[in-house]
Amino acid sequence: MPRYFILLALLWLPAAFANTYLVNISEALSYTLGQQQITAMFNPIYAPLGIQPEFEFLPSERGLQLVNEAELDAEAGRVDLIGARYANLIAVPAPLGQLKLTLLCTDPKYCDLSYETDLAIIAGNLVTVWFCQQHQLNCSQVQNDISAYQALSRGRVNRILATNKYALGSLCESGLTMLYSKTASERTFTIYHYVHKKHQALVPKLSVHIKTIRKSGQLRQYAERLENAFSQCKGQLISLD
Repeated sequence: MPRYFILLALLWLPAAFANTYLVNISEALSYTLGQQQITAMFNPIYAPLGIQPEFEFLPSERGLQLVNEAELDAEAGRVDLIGARYANLIAVPAPLGQLKLTLLCTDPKYCDLSYETDLAIIAGNLVTVWFCQQHQLNCSQVQNDISAYQALSRGRVNRILATNKYALGSLCESGLTMLYSKTASERTFTIYHYVHKKHQALVPKLSVHIKTIRKSGQLRQYAERLENAFSQCKGQLISLD
């Protein structure tokens, strides 16, 4: 073989066998969970496979599309009705968890969907966008949960439609000391980890590892850390359910 082709082959080999595995995480989650928590959550899921994932924090829909196009390898976690929109994504059968939609309000009267006032939602939270469309609600998007809670504390908005888990992580940074909550819908949404279909062979093993970690209580610990975040900074979240 001519030296020219040998050189090309040697240059090609590292790229061809690189073991970079990219997981998309909606950038909205990085405000609530924090990048270190997300890394700590997913590294044990992939470690038994000999994979050390790298993480991309991208705008919600853009990240999903890049996974669908195989530019990225996996999607950290999405509710089922959102993940199902993307033909090339495969859900790992073992769920990561469940969530519901919640109204967070500055006054009990605003925790009623029939109340005629704007409803704020957090950009990138696609399940809240879906809910607003389904119920024909007047919803306006706020950049992220930190901005949303600051808007609440400054009286710019009176209520936010969010999830009962992830959106609670940044309340301490808002300056709020008391907030009301009410379940917006009794529907429960299941969160799954998704991989591009080219990684279909990984799905059974990933499912086993997620079940093992969930059984150990680790996933629940992350959820509880978020759910209790406001009380840790002396904030009071009053349930109206």
